[in-house]
Amino acid sequence: MEWKNIISVICGAVTLVGGVSVAYQIYRMTVIDAEARGLKHPKFWGLFAMSGNNGNGGLILYLIGRRKYPIINMSDAIKSQIESRKKSAGVGLIFIAAGVIGFALCMFII
Repeated sequence: MEWKNIISVICGAVTLVGGVSVAYQIYRMTVIDAEARGLKHPKFWGLFAMSGNNGNGGLILYLIGRRKYPIINMSDAIKSQIESRKKSAGVGLIFIAAGVIGFALCMFII
């Protein structure tokens, strides 16, 4: 049954990599958005968006609070950078899903 432990560790690592990737992409997208809207301390807003209740409370509060600030300057290069980060976050979510499914299969079925 040693192989089961190895597969569980691999699936846990895949999940962790996906989670870190998604968190970083959310941070970077929030910083870019806050800079485009002219908010003070965009890195703080990026950290705030990553934190909160269950990981999404800060993001929800940021999204609600940013409505008062229209986008001041966002070039096409910045828009494409945000789209690229969205795709990277999607890949991170796929890693999370694959890791969790693999871990569940390993623990409950195999």
